[in-house]
Amino acid sequence: MTRSMGGDIFGMLVVGLGAAAFLFAALHAARKAGFAPPRWTMPAGIGAAMLVFTIWNEYTWFPRVRDQLPDRVRIIETGQGGKAWRPWAFVFPLTTRFAALEPLAAAPDDEGTLRVRILLIERWQPTRFVTLDLDCAGARQRMVAADGTTLDWERVGEEDEPVLQAACTREEETA
Repeated sequence: MTRSMGGDIFGMLVVGLGAAAFLFAALHAARKAGFAPPRWTMPAGIGAAMLVFTIWNEYTWFPRVRDQLPDRVRIIETGQGGKAWRPWAFVFPLTTRFAALEPLAAAPDDEGTLRVRILLIERWQPTRFVTLDLDCAGARQRMVAADGTTLDWERVGEEDEPVLQAACTREEETA
């Protein structure tokens, strides 16, 4: 799952070079055929190609990353946003971040606890992880530290908690 800004810039430059080569040949053929295209045609065409690629790349980021995730991973929330350099995103919102749930075990342990990992994935940012223990029957959750220690249980309303709802629904489906 490539999410680097450098990769996106490289892709945009490759598209610009491809557009320049295509336009050079097309404008040369047009001049040979007796047409006189304006001088601004080539830079405008290259800029338009780079802009269209960038917009396509932004709007297809989420579906491309989502499709690379394993089947056991469930998307639980998405976030949208626009930036000054993406003014079209204020009119046509695009997904720039999402949270996904990955069950770390196929079934709850003997105490009815299901351990899950929440993946926090954001455009151009490293993926962050949060590990939780969930008690579906008791509608509770607790954080799990990197060293395996756990915090105290917290009660969660299932209808208000997408993590608990997604994990427990998946558990019921597989049972």
